[in-house]
Amino acid sequence: MKLKIGNPATGTDFFPRESVRNRLLRALARDHVAFVGPRRTGKTSILKNIAQDPPVGTAAVFLDLEKFSTVPEWLSALLVPTKALIAGSDKSGWLAGTGKTAKTLLARIEKLEVLGNGITLTPDRSNPDAWRPLADEFQKLLHDADLPIYFLLDEFPWYLGHLARKHTAEEVEAVLNWFRSARQDLAGGKTRFLVTGSIGLEGLLRRIGLSPTANDFDTIEIPPLTDEEALDFLMQLSKGEEIPLNEAAGSRILSLMGANWPILLELFMSELQDKELKKSPTMPELKDLYEVRMVRGSRNKYCQEMFTRLSKDELFGPTERRIAFEILKHLTTQRVVGGSDLEHIHSKIVPDEKVRSMTGDELGFVIDTLRHDGYLLRRDDGQYQFASNILRDYWIHRTA
Repeated sequence: MKLKIGNPATGTDFFPRESVRNRLLRALARDHVAFVGPRRTGKTSILKNIAQDPPVGTAAVFLDLEKFSTVPEWLSALLVPTKALIAGSDKSGWLAGTGKTAKTLLARIEKLEVLGNGITLTPDRSNPDAWRPLADEFQKLLHDADLPIYFLLDEFPWYLGHLARKHTAEEVEAVLNWFRSARQDLAGGKTRFLVTGSIGLEGLLRRIGLSPTANDFDTIEIPPLTDEEALDFLMQLSKGEEIPLNEAAGSRILSLMGANWPILLELFMSELQDKELKKSPTMPELKDLYEVRMVRGSRNKYCQEMFTRLSKDELFGPTERRIAFEILKHLTTQRVVGGSDLEHIHSKIVPDEKVRSMTGDELGFVIDTLRHDGYLLRRDDGQYQFASNILRDYWIHRTA
């Protein structure tokens, strides 16, 4: 294995997470899936692995929706690989067990392409729902053909955010309603949709005044690596990059970081690689590297992005953001935050009790978002703490 910090790990650089992959595939066999978890925690790598090696008798399509900003772009991106899969089905064999003929399906796809070519995008948005006939016909094709295809849609909230910036809330709602209708129509068949990034979806819908329309997914959360997996991960990187590291030093790295996300472990190993050590690092050397290079160094883009991310509109509205900052600020001086502390923070930001009662779930939404987006960890006693040592120490460094 080689270090892959900037891009999703694939091929021999992908660390197999069979338990997560198998859980996703079991869920997809039953229903449509929301694969959720903090950013940069390995979701995309796992989806690409499924796309490259789908279960026998199925096909999989991976799409990064972050680059799309219109519905026709999205529908075209679904059509093109579907056509390619059907055209190449004689070689892969996945279509053989469906009782469908490639020739018939390809003829229908070609009609859809003609229909799609008739969609005209105009600056004045005079025909905002021009995509609907194409979407309905594509849904009908999937329903009639009952194709065993898993559509793996990465960064779905980003795509909706692009739509919201270019179009009206009503148009975004129309897309969500069609997508929900399509999922329900296909629920009894073999075609499945998986979306990632749904943790940010509720906040996005709140900001543009829409109610949640994605609560029908079977939600699967990506967990950190277990200690055993994380140590194996470090040892494989040590071997692949020829970085001297014994198991005792590997275990010390895990205790310093406080969360076994691959990106954090790779960051540490990259810093260790730059030291060009001839033998495994000592415990003082590891602690110094953690405090100087990981907490205060410039390469730790993960923590830097997590620090600046709260200032972006994709997570919170203005009041929610102030509450979130106060909670994390509290945790830079106190190890945990509990119910009474949270209520006090909320009342400090929103002093008027009537206003707080009107906003209702505001505090709960902030807590859930911070927890699911990788900032907070809920303890067994119901209190919250930073989700990792490195994030806590970085926050202390930046706010001191």
